[in-house]
Amino acid sequence: MATRLVENATLLTVEKRFYTDYVQLVLDRSRCVFCDVCIKVCPKSAIRLARKEDGSLTLKIGEECSLCGACEPFCPTGAITIMVNGKRVNPLVSSGGFPLPLPKIRVDQARCRIDCFECFKACPTGALKIDSAHNVKVDEEKCLRCPWCEDACPEKAIKVNPLFEGTVFIDESKCDEKCDACVETCPTKAIAKTGGRISINPRYCILCNACIHLDVCRNHAITVVRRRVLHGKGFSAVWVNAVENLLSGKTLARELDSEGYRRIRRLIEEARL
Repeated sequence: MATRLVENATLLTVEKRFYTDYVQLVLDRSRCVFCDVCIKVCPKSAIRLARKEDGSLTLKIGEECSLCGACEPFCPTGAITIMVNGKRVNPLVSSGGFPLPLPKIRVDQARCRIDCFECFKACPTGALKIDSAHNVKVDEEKCLRCPWCEDACPEKAIKVNPLFEGTVFIDESKCDEKCDACVETCPTKAIAKTGGRISINPRYCILCNACIHLDVCRNHAITVVRRRVLHGKGFSAVWVNAVENLLSGKTLARELDSEGYRRIRRLIEEARL
């Protein structure tokens, strides 16, 4: 069966039958923040930014998509879903061929004060809710791994795991005084404009690159450098390709060296040598 694309204003579905299995990739454009993560990890270069008739940006997936599922675990907003025979499952992940990112957030409910709502107030995406029993509930699809809630918690009850480690900086000499597009675009409110000057708080930047494409910063004033991907167990050629496109050459070599070392250690431990 040939790859089939079905789309409307919000959803784009890529579907194909593999012998007895019917596989779908569903992209919810309403959740997309136009970062470059899925674009970079796709081994077929099937995902790209495009323009709609009104000139605004949208995300497109071509028929060359192999439905490998590498893009799904990395999507910071959960905009991409892989389905097999109508059930949400990612064969690449479940087979151990692609490591999952670390859990987004951990909340120690025992340390939460019943009179405290600071994490709820600090979250820039509305990912945290507090129920009637004062339990903190996390909407995984809205959580972007920024540590606003962690820093706001007076009891240190919250721990947030980033997806990337790296740096971000801005060359103010390239900034247009009248431009604040990056401020409006940043999904975690890590960029601010005060007194006519743009500043980035690296603590809250998730290194998603949503701010650097030309529709946002036409003067290339912002530089994002990813140095490490934080993840669990798993390894494959698809994973190597994804990391290669997300990281620079030197950091990629360190990442693969450390992964190889971890795999050797596991083999030794399993063999009890």
